[in-house]
Amino acid sequence: MYAWLWAVRHLIHRRHRSMTAAAGIAFAVILMFLEMGFLEGVDRTATLLFDRLQFDLLLTSSEYEDLSRTAVLPHQRLAQAAAVDGVVSVIPLSMGFAEWRMPQRRSWLGHTSGGQIMSIAVLGVPPEFLPRAFSIGSEGVFSSITEAQDAAHLLTRPQTFLFDRRSKAEYGSADYWIEQSQSREPNDPLLINGRSALITGTFSLGTGFSWNALLITSDGTFREFLPQSPTGTHFGLIQLSSEVDVLTVRHQLQTRLPSDVRIWTREEITASERNYWVRLTSVGQFLLVAVVLVVVVGVIFVYQMMTADIRSMLPEYATIKAIGHTPAFATTMVLGQASILALLGFLPGWGIAVVLYSVARTYGGIPAEMTPGIVASVAVVSVGMCLLSAVLALRRVHTADPADLF
Repeated sequence: MYAWLWAVRHLIHRRHRSMTAAAGIAFAVILMFLEMGFLEGVDRTATLLFDRLQFDLLLTSSEYEDLSRTAVLPHQRLAQAAAVDGVVSVIPLSMGFAEWRMPQRRSWLGHTSGGQIMSIAVLGVPPEFLPRAFSIGSEGVFSSITEAQDAAHLLTRPQTFLFDRRSKAEYGSADYWIEQSQSREPNDPLLINGRSALITGTFSLGTGFSWNALLITSDGTFREFLPQSPTGTHFGLIQLSSEVDVLTVRHQLQTRLPSDVRIWTREEITASERNYWVRLTSVGQFLLVAVVLVVVVGVIFVYQMMTADIRSMLPEYATIKAIGHTPAFATTMVLGQASILALLGFLPGWGIAVVLYSVARTYGGIPAEMTPGIVASVAVVSVGMCLLSAVLALRRVHTADPADLF
């Protein structure tokens, strides 16, 4: 405890240097929070769609790689899967990307802009299966079964789409597009792949690094607006009866279906998507490398600061030895300074990162969330970074010789 009091007194005595060190650590902490938050956002949104779908097993083409490269699955494979004992239903789900004409906007100067073409993700499902395909509840795609049934009824009309309320703001609001769709002479008609379309309802799923906005439509409208093989789909959502074993049914499906399909458990498909986005894409690799670089730079900064501080204080450390204190006392004192600096840098860095997370979500559409796991990880890394720097700098403390005072 006495050594820790000396550490506090030392930091207060050299408060300008201490404030500079704490500011440098805070900057490293902010960078770690941002990189880890974005990386966790990549990991979380990689499985966003599958987390919101209702299935026990997932049927895809054997050539499926990820959501942007799904490959076509023949419809007859869904019928063959539905004939296996224990399978209650197999729901076809198609996914593609279409061209979306951005809404017109009027600036405060009175100029009108807009009309640019952006990519938008589109899901196609038979309307009668809509309430059973997507999750229902407070965290679901639809808040209630009634809302899902009403949405399914809306999709029975041709050329109609549901718009994700959580799409990025530049795609326009759901209310805006519904108003345009209900107008007999809209001043900003909706165009998808260059064709007129109608937004008749909404849902809530969210965006990620795979897409910035999302639509749901019927399987017939999907094929009309996104030409593809008329006998193909991209996913089969296999739903099983409650009394059967998932792995047993999966084995039966693998035995009966041809080799041009693949059957995934929920755990397997989510692990595959996470691996792709975090380890194989440039986004995930960049964020992983960035976290490592931030830690390395932080260690170097704190080490240089503490080494310079120890060098200037060598006579004082030698005096401590001369009056009878053991090397362990000086070691505890230096490690105490490092721990206190880690705390002084972590707390403001955490507060600033919370604000930056909010800005990233609100204005950048980046799915960054301040989770307890991220806070704990950054705290541990911050303290470890400072302690490692202190340990590397300690050899100068132990070389302080009382004889040099005379």
